[in-house]
Amino acid sequence: MKGLSNSISPIFLLAILLLIPHSALSQPSSDYKYSPPARLSDGIQTGTLRSGKLDEAKVFAGMNEVLKRTYGNIHSVLIFRNGKLVCEEYFTGPDENNHKGEIGIVAHNRETLHDTRSISKSVVALAVLIAYSQGKIKDLDQPIFSYFPEYASHAEGEKKNITIRHALTMTPGLEWNEELSYSNPANTAYQMNRAPDTIKFVLSRKLVNKPGTKFEYSGGMTQLLAAIVKKATGSDIEEFTRKHLLTPLGITKYEWAELKPGQPDADSGLRLRSRDIAKIGLLLVNGGMWNGKRIVPQKLIADAMAEHAKVSSDEKTGDVVTYGYQIWRFTFRPDDNWPSGFIELSGNGGQKVVIDAKTKAMVVITAGNYDLTGLKKNSFDIYPDLVFSAMLDR
Repeated sequence: MKGLSNSISPIFLLAILLLIPHSALSQPSSDYKYSPPARLSDGIQTGTLRSGKLDEAKVFAGMNEVLKRTYGNIHSVLIFRNGKLVCEEYFTGPDENNHKGEIGIVAHNRETLHDTRSISKSVVALAVLIAYSQGKIKDLDQPIFSYFPEYASHAEGEKKNITIRHALTMTPGLEWNEELSYSNPANTAYQMNRAPDTIKFVLSRKLVNKPGTKFEYSGGMTQLLAAIVKKATGSDIEEFTRKHLLTPLGITKYEWAELKPGQPDADSGLRLRSRDIAKIGLLLVNGGMWNGKRIVPQKLIADAMAEHAKVSSDEKTGDVVTYGYQIWRFTFRPDDNWPSGFIELSGNGGQKVVIDAKTKAMVVITAGNYDLTGLKKNSFDIYPDLVFSAMLDR
């Protein structure tokens, strides 16, 4: 969710979106034209909007809103129903690379690598679960300091009780603030990225809450998890995921940027194609299976998507946000015009994998709304607006 290089500022991005002719940022015509997704040899099954029981007119109207930039700078929208890809669209717009800065106007397509930002965190969590299923990690309730004897001096008091599970659920109790812009030096992640020793920086943070009692979003926890994977398996997070997750999913084209030489940026450095991002989501949907092959034990997938930490709740609306293993969970009060809930993999800029088990729908979105606040609508609204509202059988 953060960058080491200068990001496109929100003001500059808005200026680009307002000044560049509409034709340069979207399809040649403002009228959306649908074509069923191509059936490739990538293991993804395809269908049509009709076979997915989606109202074509409503989806078309929604895509026209995307073209009008109602949701900001959207780069791709992939819609799945009943496990099949029924709509796959790409859009042109300004973009950036988390570690290289601005890359200009990009005509995104099926082969374009895109920042996943904090969806990287969910991938790291899956790596931890795979290592655990292999017996390389013995216990998810094992204290994290047992992997870092070189930093034992920082394990004072209750800090010594912080476990791998606390890191997975972002409940270690350490002082941390990622609520600020990632270009703000006061952001703890900004400070971590520039610290000479990433792990020492994280483990040396002051304990402000009892471990396991309070959620605090922290990229530092993901960096710790990646370091634990390396300690337990002998492979860094890029090598381990390539061998045990990405390659088994048929993902061969990707980039994983380094935070420092020899240290992949675990919490936001992964770049994938949109259809490959979808494979991560489909692995969750299918309980850890991919095309008949077991990649992650079903019980661990269910545990990863379960509620482990409360993030927020609204007494007036009844809306609740909780957290699993580097996975978001949203629950909403009953409303015919809004889904009752879904889980989400999410990254800065509007990167989303939305999974609604009740409606058997999944949506993958990539976007370039990095560090941009104040949008009336954004990627989060695309699933309820464009997909849920179009379902003929809900």
